[in-house]
Amino acid sequence: MTELAPLPKVLLGSLAFGVFWMLAVFPSVPFLPIGRTAGALLGAVLMIVFHVISPDDAYASIDLPILGLLFATMVLGGYLKGAGMFKHLGAVLAWRSQGGRDLLCRVCVVTALASALFTNDTCCVVLTEFVLELAAERGLPAKPFLLALATSANVGSSATPIGNPQNLVIAFNSRITFLQFFFGILPAMLAGMAVNTVMLLCMYWKDLEGASPDEVAAVKEGGGRRGGALAGGLGALAQQ
Repeated sequence: MTELAPLPKVLLGSLAFGVFWMLAVFPSVPFLPIGRTAGALLGAVLMIVFHVISPDDAYASIDLPILGLLFATMVLGGYLKGAGMFKHLGAVLAWRSQGGRDLLCRVCVVTALASALFTNDTCCVVLTEFVLELAAERGLPAKPFLLALATSANVGSSATPIGNPQNLVIAFNSRITFLQFFFGILPAMLAGMAVNTVMLLCMYWKDLEGASPDEVAAVKEGGGRRGGALAGGLGALAQQ
């Protein structure tokens, strides 16, 4: 049986974690507005300063292969963004869309598939702009589509080791190959994507009927530029 750590070490470790948690949840606290990343580093430093973990153990806990793969994935995502890859995904969302419900289903499917390849964070950051624009152009509320984007990115990212960092840890430590991981999780991912889409449709069925043709034309006329579309989407979200 593993021996429990001394009480002072437990208390100091809890204090260090509390500092990290506070800065992670509230990154702009007035007394220490350093953000989440610096907050995580501060929590790690406090763990060493308080002698909760030794410097050697802290260094040994760093998994360089996982960090390297994460870095490479983010670099690839940034390059694809600069090359216009996500603009094509936005075009897929808009192509021959048959109304708000059809658009919501497309957002769920495209986001889930893209997040499995480009990580959920990248998809959420990049596709939000296109989702807001499409919703504003069609006179639809932004909230259902933003929820579809966030939830589908998390569901879809579970399908591959590169979808999110947690999957990388599991795949590396268990020695599971990419294809073994993918085919093992794929049924659950597809089921989750279907359940998520149906739940969103049930929750926002009436809201997805959209505006009248005259209202949509007015929105398009007044929001020809992307900035106008984004402002309309954010305004619709604020009204929810």
